[in-house]
Amino acid sequence: MRFKENEEKYLKLINNSQRGSNEDFKELFQCYWPLVRRLWQRYNVNNLELADWEQEARVVMLEVIRLYNNQGPRMFSCFFKECLTNRIRDLQRQTQAYKRIPAERLYALTDEYSEIIIDYLRHSPDDIIYCRQSLNYLLNYCSKFERKVLVYLHSGYSVTEIATTLKCSKRSIQSALHRCHIKLLKVLTK
Repeated sequence: MRFKENEEKYLKLINNSQRGSNEDFKELFQCYWPLVRRLWQRYNVNNLELADWEQEARVVMLEVIRLYNNQGPRMFSCFFKECLTNRIRDLQRQTQAYKRIPAERLYALTDEYSEIIIDYLRHSPDDIIYCRQSLNYLLNYCSKFERKVLVYLHSGYSVTEIATTLKCSKRSIQSALHRCHIKLLKVLTK
């Protein structure tokens, strides 16, 4: 019985909001505030303050109310959540748009530019052998601690993460990497 009362309450709030009742709109928005906050926390868009996201969510809710055609509060909730999710993804894409390469900076792959393009994934067998031998020499010169640091670094760990994993200071890791760098230079100049 309680669910039926809540359903009627939501329907009343939605219908009154469609007719322009600001008080009912505010109350309806407050009912969905936890959802709005949860999506903001989940997507964590750069430079989007909670107050700004609240304004965006209010605009989305107004549009959902305008399009709503009395299909029940569950349909309203699903539609509102979907629209909110789409809006926050749009905002996320907009913040990432600066990473795109402008069309005027793209070049056609013609013979003129073929000399400029280097395929770093294809090396001669001699280069690959030299590289592997150099790595083997380097690992032979490194201490056990330095080898561990190199393995973690090669696996994608940051200096801070390596320090935490090996239970030592960040400075120790940086020193080990510096020593490895010097040893690598010695190996390569032989």
